[in-house]
Amino acid sequence: MKFKRAKIIVNPASNHGETKKVFGRVNDFFKGKLDFDLELTEKPKQAIEMAKKLPDYDLVIAVGGDGTIFEIVNGLALSNNRETALGIIPTGSGNDLARILGTPKDITRACNEILNGHTKMIDLGLVNGVYYANSLGIGFDAQVAHTANKIKDEVKRSGLPLYLTALFKILFKNYHPFKISIKIEEEDFFTKKIVLIVANNGISYGGGFKITPKARNDDGLLNVCLIDELPAWKVVPRLPFVIIGKHEWMKCAHTYRAKKIIVRAEEEVLPAQLDGELITDNNFLIEIVPRALKVIVSKEDG
Repeated sequence: MKFKRAKIIVNPASNHGETKKVFGRVNDFFKGKLDFDLELTEKPKQAIEMAKKLPDYDLVIAVGGDGTIFEIVNGLALSNNRETALGIIPTGSGNDLARILGTPKDITRACNEILNGHTKMIDLGLVNGVYYANSLGIGFDAQVAHTANKIKDEVKRSGLPLYLTALFKILFKNYHPFKISIKIEEEDFFTKKIVLIVANNGISYGGGFKITPKARNDDGLLNVCLIDELPAWKVVPRLPFVIIGKHEWMKCAHTYRAKKIIVRAEEEVLPAQLDGELITDNNFLIEIVPRALKVIVSKEDG
């Protein structure tokens, strides 16, 4: 489709600084094909402020990973901008939203898709006033995300290998269940110990774990997966099933679809991750915001 004016937002620090080496290809590709200006982020949260100032742009292109997209999504949503379309050049370590939208990993192909694809409205999640496009995880998976963020430069890994490295580090050193109370829609609160709970728009997170394989990001519902308390030795043999999205038969796995859930900590502050971004809290109000973000998808998906 034809765009009138575009903003390209680049996070040069993404993927251990590798994005800094390749974003010039994006600039060169769009020269003469698109009326655009390009900005580089220099610090965390800067892309949020950049994305708040786009009412005169019909396209914003994120060059980076899920963290960069997370900031741009929040900038658009906080400014109530549902008209500027988001295109993605996935140069990060996880790239979960790009994977779910079918965006090619190859830079040239991703650029071509932005020029030739279609737009689609997708839902956003909202937790405690913060938006997310793909995934919210509370508990063990958030511990893993926190650890992955700490070790990514040290181990020089990305995507699923990075996530698995962090996962085993937690399993062997700091694994424990979390006691929570949860309310789904208008049902009563119930309390239990869990490994994790997720409330996702997309089917996968963590570089490819298909934790909510039946999720759709345009159906007005969050897909919730709760994993009951398990000893560490029972986690490992179940991992392959979670990676391929074949875990819902397990007695420890419970799935729901909901527009609103509340999660409260019963014993300790809970770690959480929103599209890989890290927070801690003891109370989470989680809601779906239907058709809140315009994204570019391939012709086939459009």
